[in-house]
Amino acid sequence: MKIYYLYHSCFAIETKNYKLIFDYFKLPNENIGDFSLEDFLKGDKPILVFSSHSHSDHFNKDIFNWNGNITYILSDDIVVAKKEKNIIFVKKGDSLEIDEVKINIFGSTDLGVSFLVSCDGNNFFHCGDLNWWCWNDDTKEEYQYMKNLYFSNLQEIKNFIIKNHIKEIDYLFFPVDLRLEENYSLGVEYFIKNIDVKNIICMHFWNDFSVINKIKEKFNGEKISIISFNKNLTEIV
Repeated sequence: MKIYYLYHSCFAIETKNYKLIFDYFKLPNENIGDFSLEDFLKGDKPILVFSSHSHSDHFNKDIFNWNGNITYILSDDIVVAKKEKNIIFVKKGDSLEIDEVKINIFGSTDLGVSFLVSCDGNNFFHCGDLNWWCWNDDTKEEYQYMKNLYFSNLQEIKNFIIKNHIKEIDYLFFPVDLRLEENYSLGVEYFIKNIDVKNIICMHFWNDFSVINKIKEKFNGEKISIISFNKNLTEIV
């Protein structure tokens, strides 16, 4: 299996039988490195393209110009010019299967949804903007609202995992945004205290790769792997 970091919260994953792309977004002036999206889209493997919500740093309508055996799984807040048969709109609570891929849709603490995708023996959880967004200038009411919302979403995910006898999340793609200052890791810390995770892949850090080492230091001694990478479009697994 291969996982490529494209930019921000976008990753491309190639498993034995499928290709997955999450939250495609790229600024025009960003170096795409050695990764070739055109080459990645080639071949016979079915391609599943996920967009967690309509914010411009998670969704780019250019995805509809791609060629291949593609199915789009889009949060239902995304508006498209024309509804095609290969576009599936989803909301919190939905479950679907595409061939052998199981997809379960959970909530967010911002716009849209988060994804639990079971594919070729691995469970991938892509958070989208699901996070404990704790800003230093929040009022007490804003702080409590966000805390309750995040805890509620995590409890729903935990209940689902227990009910469905899922051993662990193999790869957790989680926002670790340094704009939150000292609160940047609150969300992921609470997540792994409540849900078993094998590997954490940091995202939503606007190419400030220093946050990955910060997370590694913070979780030093934990029975969990923090995947290291330090440039765009790196094969990380």
